[in-house]
Amino acid sequence: MNKITVATDWLQGCSGCHISLLDLHQDLVELLGDIEILSSPFVDTKDIPKVDIALVEGAVGTKGDVKKLKKMREQSKLLVALGTCACFGGISGLRNLYQKQEVIKSCYGQAGDNDPEEIYFSEDVPALLDNVQPVGKIVKVDFQIPGCPPLPGTIKTVLQALIKGEVPVLPQRSLCVECGRQQIELLKPTREFISDSVISFMELEEIDSEKCFLEQGVLCMGLATREGCHARCLKGNVPCRGCMGPPPGAMEQGAKLINSLASVLPAGGLMFMEDVVGTGYRYSMPSSIIPHISSKENESDE
Repeated sequence: MNKITVATDWLQGCSGCHISLLDLHQDLVELLGDIEILSSPFVDTKDIPKVDIALVEGAVGTKGDVKKLKKMREQSKLLVALGTCACFGGISGLRNLYQKQEVIKSCYGQAGDNDPEEIYFSEDVPALLDNVQPVGKIVKVDFQIPGCPPLPGTIKTVLQALIKGEVPVLPQRSLCVECGRQQIELLKPTREFISDSVISFMELEEIDSEKCFLEQGVLCMGLATREGCHARCLKGNVPCRGCMGPPPGAMEQGAKLINSLASVLPAGGLMFMEDVVGTGYRYSMPSSIIPHISSKENESDE
């Protein structure tokens, strides 16, 4: 039987999703009985061959990313967005809060105010796009594997399904479903449970490991985040920060958070948070409907 051919690459990201792929360990060896990886950053491949499946990690933040991504799409039958950066824009997407020139100035100092971009960018250092974009806003994506990084087991599940010609099935509900913490007062249909403020979990003298973080006054993104991570942070007694992205059907993660909390947290409580946008949109701002600078640079082949 001919093996399924695979290519992997990363754009603007940390390479953590590729490390998660390697973290399959023995399972990866077993998968190699059915797949053949023809191209990957691990082997410094210069040309992208024709393949059955392409796994792309990272957001699209430069003209070089656009060029590489379009080549991956052209050379693959199926393209999989690997990780939250590829699916929703990720941490680097918070750059969309600023104009590109502000970003250049922050990096290069006062000299970046009026200088032409050619001074800072070249063939080896591709020019920035006005905005960071998820992979799906540039090319057609066939499947997504969210997570920062995705669980190795999830990557395996998707690859096994694709090898068999099946459609991968991923979790669809919110993280609260697999959390396991007790929600007592929060679920009562009364107005008696209203938190007076939103506090950092580091401000608590003691954190109840069995009780819902929201009932302790600590903001948790679980109700606006897709399940599938096995609630690793929550089991470590740390609130969810939303790295799996929004559950299917939610227009955007930040708005779902605020909408869900409206019945249990006073508006003033949210206003006193240190960083509402950075919490609600930490991993998914490029996928949101928040207005940002329009740009046609991401349509360029340069």
